[in-house]
Amino acid sequence: MVLTAAFGLIIGSFLNVLGLRYHSGLSLSGRSRCQACNRALSPSELIPLVSFIFQGGRCRNCRARVSFQYPLVEAWTAVLFVSFAAAYGLSPVFVISALVFSLYTVIAIYDIRHKVIPDSLSYLAVLLAAVKPIFLSDYSLLDWLSGPILALLFFLVWALSRGQAMGLGDAKLSFSVGVLLGAAEGFSAVIVAFWIGALYGSSMLVINRVYPLLRGVEKFTMKSEIPFAPFIVLGAWLAAILGLDLLHVLPS
Repeated sequence: MVLTAAFGLIIGSFLNVLGLRYHSGLSLSGRSRCQACNRALSPSELIPLVSFIFQGGRCRNCRARVSFQYPLVEAWTAVLFVSFAAAYGLSPVFVISALVFSLYTVIAIYDIRHKVIPDSLSYLAVLLAAVKPIFLSDYSLLDWLSGPILALLFFLVWALSRGQAMGLGDAKLSFSVGVLLGAAEGFSAVIVAFWIGALYGSSMLVINRVYPLLRGVEKFTMKSEIPFAPFIVLGAWLAAILGLDLLHVLPS
């Protein structure tokens, strides 16, 4: 598990780069630089999680603060890999799950930064997710149909709200979640995602009401745009590792 976690940290570091540079015009092969002073970072400054901790979350040269996104994504990816290894062992299902959720992580980063989910990443997620059922003998027709059904539900929310309540990219992302997890876990993932989203929104409203001048907290209202991809990804992960069946779609 230690090696799996270490590998997850390394992959998480790459996902940070991919999420930040995708569709930005920057090369994925270029050296990482401090976003404040533009200095190329040395190998000792790029050790996943460790460098951030020992440098106190600051650039070694200009002492500018480094975004907490970097260690959070690295730690999150390590947790992903360890949890899937514990749930599935070092099997093909583990590999596929790790790949798809790594892609989900990039999607979440991009959605947080740009409030949009690139179609190319969503379609790739569907293709990768469709590989998993090949290794499962109990995948039913309903499991296969859960992707289109979930996408349709999100599409209806998007259409009825005229794009105000939900983005069309969330529908495409939910398609891959349904294909990857099947009916029981797929529907449960969406339910959990909405629970987490509601909890986040309510918490932000309370924080803004109690601490309206709190530094670093963006003013949040009922009309604030919330990127929903991170909630879908978190809900999907919880449904997968816990084997959730909140709607009792499949017999226990």
